[in-house]
Amino acid sequence: MFDKIIAFLMSVVTFFAGLFGIGIKKDDAVVYKNISYGNHSRHKLDLYLPTDCGDDMGLVLYIHGGAWIAGDKEGYYETLEYMAEKYGVACAAVNYRYISDSVTLLDIMDDIDAAMECIRAKGEKHGININRSILTGGSAGGHLSLLYAYSRVEGSAIPPVAVMSDCGPTDLSDDYYYYNEDLGKGNGLGGDEVISQLLTWGTGVEITRETRVNYLEKIAEVSPLTYVNKDSVPTIINHGMVDDIVPFRNAVMLEAKLTELGVEHVFNVYPNSGHGLDRDPDAAARAQELFGGYIEKYVK
Repeated sequence: MFDKIIAFLMSVVTFFAGLFGIGIKKDDAVVYKNISYGNHSRHKLDLYLPTDCGDDMGLVLYIHGGAWIAGDKEGYYETLEYMAEKYGVACAAVNYRYISDSVTLLDIMDDIDAAMECIRAKGEKHGININRSILTGGSAGGHLSLLYAYSRVEGSAIPPVAVMSDCGPTDLSDDYYYYNEDLGKGNGLGGDEVISQLLTWGTGVEITRETRVNYLEKIAEVSPLTYVNKDSVPTIINHGMVDDIVPFRNAVMLEAKLTELGVEHVFNVYPNSGHGLDRDPDAAARAQELFGGYIEKYVK
């Protein structure tokens, strides 16, 4: 009973700390939970900030998946603490506005911009200069990580220096999304009509199998592949060969363009896995090792 009371009191303290942007001191770190970085209810982030690792450090930013219309940062909370303590870097997870008839994927890029500004300001409050970042996420989170890392380096308060994507879409003009009526049905997405709706919201124009040829520029604006150039950040691509939501060839196209332009990257293939990347333990272990190596090399 006593433990439950303590847990309840801690949850109350955490809630009000987040509400007022107050960090909770924990050993050699400050933890921010559910702090607001904007005016929308989804403009929330969690931040684990080591205070014993010097006054200059990088950031690991986790962006959740969920088809851009679902999902939450909550699943990353323990990961933030573990990774921050292991590597001596700031770690954060961010919520963002879901796409809708009034919110596009480019609007979500603005959300991430605002989150970066908030994180940098929290670091400065504690005398820490957070000046470089690596982004990562799965599915929609992988897409957003790639899109931000390739297109927003110049304007970001904490510029990306590397990125890792787990099954993130790279080219949303791919025919696979428009001509596969079984697209994602095994994962409850319901086929190509649902994808058309998502891309309509994501671009701000009506995207269907028939109309998409009229809006290829709009689709390109929200496709990470569009922004790859010789100066793009080092990239880790994790993808399952039997993914029935984001086609494996999306990853192949990204890998080919990175190779063509001489951009440092690793293509980590999961030969037996679908969208969940859950059938290749060796590849999963390699992904963790690769990510840790990128943090050590580019962010720490």
